[in-house]
Amino acid sequence: MGQGFPGHSTMKFKTAAKLFFLSMVLVHSYPGGSIAEADSTVQEMQTVTAFSYHAGPGDSRQTARALALYGATHKAVLLSADHLADSGLLKDYGDRKMEIFCLVADEMPYRMIDESFSEKTGIATIKIKSSASLKDFVRAEIRDAAFEKEEMNFSLQEELEPVVSPTIAPAQELSRAYRYIRNHHWRMAIIYLDHLERKYPHWATLFLAKAMAYLGMNETDRATSALTSACYLGEQDACLRMNELDPSD
Repeated sequence: MGQGFPGHSTMKFKTAAKLFFLSMVLVHSYPGGSIAEADSTVQEMQTVTAFSYHAGPGDSRQTARALALYGATHKAVLLSADHLADSGLLKDYGDRKMEIFCLVADEMPYRMIDESFSEKTGIATIKIKSSASLKDFVRAEIRDAAFEKEEMNFSLQEELEPVVSPTIAPAQELSRAYRYIRNHHWRMAIIYLDHLERKYPHWATLFLAKAMAYLGMNETDRATSALTSACYLGEQDACLRMNELDPSD
């Protein structure tokens, strides 16, 4: 076997050491200080969740399925997070909550219970059984930190003309938008979400995120427009927020 490049083993060791240190920092940020201890006291919460996505013009069946699956997994993440928080195990992520929850949904194991797609109505419905443990949230937090570090090294060209992969990956893509929003990179968030909108033109959650970015720039009219789109597409939270912004109320 070849010897590899000089210093290759040393580089691998340093990388592994950094990852180990990061994982230890994250582990000790939780009550009890140990994922193993946490799992020994609280079982993984089994959840059954369902979500329906109404496909619009231009949506492929693959896109409709992916967004329905994201809706079902994200519901499960919220339920699991509440369970872990009530048990005193899950820390408060603050303004990182949405980006991390997206990444938990992205990799959370699940079993398909039912799946359907109506050609007549364009509605894709998915029902799953899943479970998320504290480990899943820790892994998502580590991924989130790695993605943020990677995005900090993006060139100006990548920020102004972000490359959106043709791969359907709504949870991971949305987490990037939420990171921009958390860091108050409002314009970058809008540019990125505009590109995502071409890929997911009827995704209510995307318009809700865009409204958050517009509000960050104090562009109330555009935020209201984005909330109106999200509300029309079935996002009830957007309907409530839209009413709160309405000066006539």
